[in-house]
Amino acid sequence: MTATVSHDLAVAGGGTLLIAAVLIVVGRALARRGAGPLVTRKIPHALCGLFAALAAFQLSHGAVVAGVLAAATLALMFIVERGLVPVPGVFNGTRARDYGLVSFAAGALIAVLAFWPDRVAIAAGVLVLGLADAGAALVGDRYGRHQVAAGGGVRTMEGSAAFVVIAFAVSWAFCRFGLELNSFMAVSVSLFVAMTTAAVELLVLPAADNLLITPWVALLLHAARDLSTDDALRWLAAIAFGCAIVPFMLRMRWLDTPGALCGGLIAAVAVGLGGWGWILPAALFFSLTSVLTAYRRPTRAGGMRTMSQVAVNAGLPVLVPVIGYACTGDPIWYAVSIGGIAAGIADSWASEIGRFSTREPVSLRTLRRVPKGTSGAVSPLGSGASGLAALAVGGFGALFGGLAMVPVGVAAGCLGSLVDTLIGAGVQARFVCDTCQDTVEDSTHCGAPTRASTGWRLMGNDMVNACANLTGMLAGFAVYAIWVR
Repeated sequence: MTATVSHDLAVAGGGTLLIAAVLIVVGRALARRGAGPLVTRKIPHALCGLFAALAAFQLSHGAVVAGVLAAATLALMFIVERGLVPVPGVFNGTRARDYGLVSFAAGALIAVLAFWPDRVAIAAGVLVLGLADAGAALVGDRYGRHQVAAGGGVRTMEGSAAFVVIAFAVSWAFCRFGLELNSFMAVSVSLFVAMTTAAVELLVLPAADNLLITPWVALLLHAARDLSTDDALRWLAAIAFGCAIVPFMLRMRWLDTPGALCGGLIAAVAVGLGGWGWILPAALFFSLTSVLTAYRRPTRAGGMRTMSQVAVNAGLPVLVPVIGYACTGDPIWYAVSIGGIAAGIADSWASEIGRFSTREPVSLRTLRRVPKGTSGAVSPLGSGASGLAALAVGGFGALFGGLAMVPVGVAAGCLGSLVDTLIGAGVQARFVCDTCQDTVEDSTHCGAPTRASTGWRLMGNDMVNACANLTGMLAGFAVYAIWVR
């Protein structure tokens, strides 16, 4: 035991020093040859991914690997925070970019903690990130023509296409020779890995992709060990479904482009990891809500939702629970999902149907009647719509999760909608538009920034919805746990 620990420490320590040497030597060599900043940064990153993937097969103790990765993460964070830039070009002096290396190490640490000793899955995650991310950046910089602004950054469709090709090739090699899957299953898994990781890389904040992609790929290849032929067919169908709904949502003008791409990713992951019962309730009721939003409004463009809204109202109650289900197989995660969906739909229906009330709603903060659409206000029609939505979501969820979903939907929907209303009446941020002098709930209005008026500035609409959805998810967990006992 002592000998193997010593061996692991020597390999892990030597590997860390080797990676550091690669960053320094290759980075400086590329800079001396006149390579651009992107090449100087990405080529060493790709080599580091290759060395880290190879090192995974030389180690035996997960605790040693985790300890070395934790130390590397802290050391890199210290370098970035103190402004120490030992390798110009590799570190470019901007925290948003330099945290990419920190996230690289942290993502590998998460994968090791979650999936060790599955070295194939972990190594595949590291190598997909190292090679595909570098390839996407270089191809996008050289050939990119079609840009997509999302997640606080700008990527190109050409770069994303390169990411798909490289991620597919790396995943296929690991599936065929590491997991020893047959050709059909290897193609199915690799396509699912490539498309979903490319979407993650396209949509998330700069440097956040380095944190997410390694554990995500590791999760998928770890799950692929027990994949059946029927599961592989579902993974293919999930990708087809996710790709198909993107142009549909754009054509219907329900979502903007980043929002539609995010929706497609969520749909594909939900179907692939959980099954059709994980996406049909969300797809049906969010579609109905979009129709309600557009009904009798002067322009349908006003009903378009953004990526942040999709992430809060679909990603939080669908994506998070289905990943939990994929890791544990516990059906309680489906109740968590139905609870979150019910909370979001109940609040949306209260707002969209409540606007047809013949009388103005009453503010819970002032107990006076206020204009329709004011946050924190209620009306009999809106409250009835909220209860109906909660019951409908629970009833539809019962088709896939059993009768327990009915009380889950009702309790979670009503409680989540109530929390949304209470926050809206109390601490939700409100702003004043200097152009039209209206009090609004957005930080921009009439094409210009607004002035903070009342409430907590960070408690915007998305944050309020997130609190309501989390409440519904917790309520779903609690009701299901009580019901099954």
